[in-house]
Amino acid sequence: MANNNNQFAMEQLKWLGIYMSVGIIISLLMPFPLSLIVAFGAFIIINYFRRARLAKGYQNIGGVKNIFGSLSSPSTYSNGYSPLKYYCMGCGNEHKEIACPRCGSKMKKIG
Repeated sequence: MANNNNQFAMEQLKWLGIYMSVGIIISLLMPFPLSLIVAFGAFIIINYFRRARLAKGYQNIGGVKNIFGSLSSPSTYSNGYSPLKYYCMGCGNEHKEIACPRCGSKMKKIG
């Protein structure tokens, strides 16, 4: 667990250094009003490519479906995830509606 925390901290420091380096270089090369606009544009472009790289990494490990597998429809549980089961607190009936189809109660618990 500590290794993951150190790895996360190092990744954040790396990106902080990249953002700061780009900002300093742009501010030294261009006059003030233009450098501010160019720096914001550069930060947005860097962030876009950073997010695209993260999304590609999630595709390689099975996609977002594996991360949020318990939130998808019950027909997609062939990969080991089990759906949440809702039970009516009034009569104990298992259902997925807002109100219990048997007794009409809106109180339910997850089991």
